[in-house]
Amino acid sequence: MNIQYHYKKAAVLLKRGHPPGANRLFFVHDGTGRIEGYFKVAELVERTFSVYGITLDERVGYAPQNISIEELAISYIEQMKQIQPEGPYCIAGWSIGGTIAAEMVRILEADGEEVGCCVLVDAPPPGYYPPQDAQPFSAVSETDYIRPFLCNEEPLKRWSRSGSAQAFWNAVADTIQPSDFDRPSFLRYVREEWADIFPDGSGLSLHQLFCAVNIVRTLHRARAAYVPRGSIDSPVHVFQATESPLEGMDRWGRYCAHPVYIPAEGSHYTLFDVEHAPAFARQFNRILKGAAATKKSG
Repeated sequence: MNIQYHYKKAAVLLKRGHPPGANRLFFVHDGTGRIEGYFKVAELVERTFSVYGITLDERVGYAPQNISIEELAISYIEQMKQIQPEGPYCIAGWSIGGTIAAEMVRILEADGEEVGCCVLVDAPPPGYYPPQDAQPFSAVSETDYIRPFLCNEEPLKRWSRSGSAQAFWNAVADTIQPSDFDRPSFLRYVREEWADIFPDGSGLSLHQLFCAVNIVRTLHRARAAYVPRGSIDSPVHVFQATESPLEGMDRWGRYCAHPVYIPAEGSHYTLFDVEHAPAFARQFNRILKGAAATKKSG
């Protein structure tokens, strides 16, 4: 069975700027691995910028992966350089996308590349999540994870003998039957854990549901384990949602030499909706215009 998530190997053009190729902006995917969350705001981005979305890394699939933010950042820099071989680069990301964007900028600076702007949109800072969220995935962790939702533990005896989390989920994919699994209980659990990401998983097959949830788990674990290896010297603009604001956002100052904090209307999950996207775009575009002006004068 093919258990790979369907991804694209290169950044996706969301909006073409005028004149084409003059300036480029790269949005990094959110915690679902997808870029649909940027569609509305991309339409409002400064017209001289072509806007791209960087999608999920190819190594992330049906099984949860012990992948790092650093590995993702390196992969996404490769995607970005397929479009724009050299700087200055403009990179932005919402939520975990901001975490990955920050690491991309840190790596680019370490390599001597020029960064035009780095924008973190309500991205929880390193250390925001408890240490237990960073625990590696294993056959043992996955056995414990799925056991509460099984109607029949007989398959679990076989799955738990797997040598890794990948092997565990390969075995699940090959042998699980709908009658083995308490889908309603799992959906209730998923909604409690990730309510704003999975408001309704009833239309997904069991295979699709596991894939979607394990992608979120992979990315969340990577973020929880992330500790930057250095500081960012380029100016970093940190947008903070004004509704139900995240605590400790000033901790980005430990890893950014010149952070600029900007309040943004809405909550973590509504910053880019129809009501709030225009206000966000106005502030965001001022940053982009400043980056473009710096590029021209340089």
